[in-house]
Amino acid sequence: MRNTPPQIHRAQKDLKLRMQEGTIVSFTTVHHVPEGFPTGPRVIGLIELEDGSKVTGQLITDNRQPTTIGMKVLPKMRLSRINNQGLRTYDVSYEIPVQQTVKNEFPGYVLALTGPSGVGKTTVSILLSTKVGKYVERVPILTTREPKEGDEDEYTHVSSEEFLELKNSGKLATFTSIPSRNEKRLYGYKIKDIEAIWKQKKIPVIITEMNLLQGLASHYGRRSILSFGLMPPGKSKRQMLSALLHRLRERGRDTEQQIEDRLKNAEEDLKFFKERRELFDDLIVNDNLDTVVGHLGGLVLERMKA
Repeated sequence: MRNTPPQIHRAQKDLKLRMQEGTIVSFTTVHHVPEGFPTGPRVIGLIELEDGSKVTGQLITDNRQPTTIGMKVLPKMRLSRINNQGLRTYDVSYEIPVQQTVKNEFPGYVLALTGPSGVGKTTVSILLSTKVGKYVERVPILTTREPKEGDEDEYTHVSSEEFLELKNSGKLATFTSIPSRNEKRLYGYKIKDIEAIWKQKKIPVIITEMNLLQGLASHYGRRSILSFGLMPPGKSKRQMLSALLHRLRERGRDTEQQIEDRLKNAEEDLKFFKERRELFDDLIVNDNLDTVVGHLGGLVLERMKA
């Protein structure tokens, strides 16, 4: 079957997108390579390109230095596979230049709580700051969304213009846009807020989602992130989404349309736990607050005494 002009156009556009320099956000090694691909393990990386988009691709190195998050990479067209008919397929890989210097200072720990809306991230962070407040402090979330009843003190509300000014001037450690049908919602964390807590010899506690977490790991390095995924109770996706629906309605902060949007985002969050397991130190089912807070509090004490 021949490729149609629209298919060719999309392929050319995708190739142009991928042929950018980038930075390694995360990576993993695939040991069981499918038939037709070169033998031996392949290192696959998540690359943040110059325009801010993210792609996955094979990482190419000469083994003279270890692969590290934060390394710069260069796009290269390379042979990807040879099929049974001998047809050669080429794809974009990303080459790590030799003798690259990577900032590897350890800035400090950040405790990140990731999970779908309604899973209890804010409640856990508040109780954690009460239980081990001597060692942790919550970081306010920078957002462009309108204030709501029940927000507590967890948000710093700014205009879209103020948010973009902070982003473009490099003052945000991580940022994202979360889909909503009736407003543009930007979220992020200011570097100075995190560093102010480190100066107090405490661990910043941050509430994240998939993009915010990946941004944190890219900015500070995966080693710095004490990363925990909070999951709703339930043995199946349907049961977990049902538990979230009950919690979202019970807290009474969202319209039915907003709840519907949050549940759609929640499906992606639950999928993210499986697809990017390497970004989490542990996945915790939040069905008992005392147990969850006790577990996290114990881990904080371990890190502070190490």
